[in-house]
Amino acid sequence: MAEYRLLWGDFHTHLDDLDAGDTILRSARDNVDFCAVLMYPFVWERHNGFRVESVRNRPEFAARWQRIQQLSRAHNDPGEFTTFPGYEWHGDRTRFGDHNVIYRDGDGPLDDAWELPRLFENLRQRRALALPHHTGYARGWRGKDWAVHDPELSPVMEVFSSHGSSEGVDTPYPLSANGSMAPRVSGGTYQDALARGIRVGVIGSNDGAGLPGRWGKGRAALWAEDCTREAIWAALAARRTYAVTGDRIELDLRAEGHPMGASATAGEQVAVETRVTGSAPIDRIELILNGTVADTYCHAGRWKGEVPADGRYKIRVEAGWGPATHYGYPDGPGAAWRCRLDLDGARLVGVEPCFTTVGSRVSEQGYSDCAWHCISARRRENHTFGMTQAVVAEIEGDMGALLHLDMDGHALSLPLAQLRERSELMPLVDEARQAVKASLALTEVEVTNPDAYYHNARKVLVHRAAPESAYRVAHTFADLPLQKGVNYLYARVSQVNGQMAWSSPVWLKRA
Repeated sequence: MAEYRLLWGDFHTHLDDLDAGDTILRSARDNVDFCAVLMYPFVWERHNGFRVESVRNRPEFAARWQRIQQLSRAHNDPGEFTTFPGYEWHGDRTRFGDHNVIYRDGDGPLDDAWELPRLFENLRQRRALALPHHTGYARGWRGKDWAVHDPELSPVMEVFSSHGSSEGVDTPYPLSANGSMAPRVSGGTYQDALARGIRVGVIGSNDGAGLPGRWGKGRAALWAEDCTREAIWAALAARRTYAVTGDRIELDLRAEGHPMGASATAGEQVAVETRVTGSAPIDRIELILNGTVADTYCHAGRWKGEVPADGRYKIRVEAGWGPATHYGYPDGPGAAWRCRLDLDGARLVGVEPCFTTVGSRVSEQGYSDCAWHCISARRRENHTFGMTQAVVAEIEGDMGALLHLDMDGHALSLPLAQLRERSELMPLVDEARQAVKASLALTEVEVTNPDAYYHNARKVLVHRAAPESAYRVAHTFADLPLQKGVNYLYARVSQVNGQMAWSSPVWLKRA
């Protein structure tokens, strides 16, 4: 889509810490192009010890809402970083499902409508959207009732977030992360909406508090003329949008020349062009037609015999892991990393941040070097979300190129030729030994199993270099038969590292 800019954002991260709002939004600016400054107007109540989430408005919410609007105005920078004030609707979500109210401008109220049709009626008087999320839960119990829907107020839905995916009941990433609201069932999914004839596109967004656009929790991608409220609003209305889990997978889909979000007329058979640029090797592209995987292009392994010695590569540098509280370490803040990459014999094409923590950012980027600092979350069990942070460097060079890394004072030099064949791990075991001695007052004689040092060591993983032929794919699905009436089709993209993308559909009426 050469006529548009590809923008990355998040419409669903709760700004719970209003005192740190400026700090969070400055960090968000380094991570995404746009975000909702979103209020979560609820409190937990206790009734004989039983925890219940509040409903409806409360007088004390007014000051919080004013602060949300003020933060949105202060950080909105048209053309560079765009913010929208918004809140989670606090009416009868049990009956109608969850929606985020997003105002295009900063003048909307904290609406106290109890029923969704009344909220829709009120929002039609303003420039506002009501974006459904985690729709695949049980209808009548926080899942979406698609019988109550307004395509102008809800042109897109949140198909992926920290909850998982609401795409369908037999699709990847079930809604299993929230054990209270799970499981995912039929009725409210994205595919259920499309089967009803509803024209709704998709986005991803985080859900939860923290850094807007956290990697791995869902991000919104859209093709817009510019990074402004007006242009982003127009992209949402046209459904030029798609969802990713975390990696910034670039996706363009055209059916008979019509882009995602479009409605058109077609013949009995159609051709669908897909263009994908991933952050890691592409595994497959699936074309879903009327709820069924109509065709699949498998890219994994196809490129391995065609890799030139010179060219572009993407290399993920990941840092984190480290000490865990369940091993006996005291709880504490995450580990701060200061990192630098210098290239010898290659140029740096770009750097993609894969961060999840406030304060992480790429601080420098030059012709053949870059620097970043990040904070890997403290481990409180074997796997804690955010325990690693990463960047993906796209470089251009030949097999004689060298990568010089300084990872928080630990040096590592690697030939590109070596990284093309395998990954490289640097465990900071000596540092872990010193930490055990300092934090837990144990000698090496007392630590009878040295596994414990490695298990609690900070580590650096330089992933195998992916050549351009692995992460850049153009594929056409030809001769796809259409049914009589209106058909919908969309693409689902998977990388070999498990990261995914879903496009908004194209709707085609068979002539």
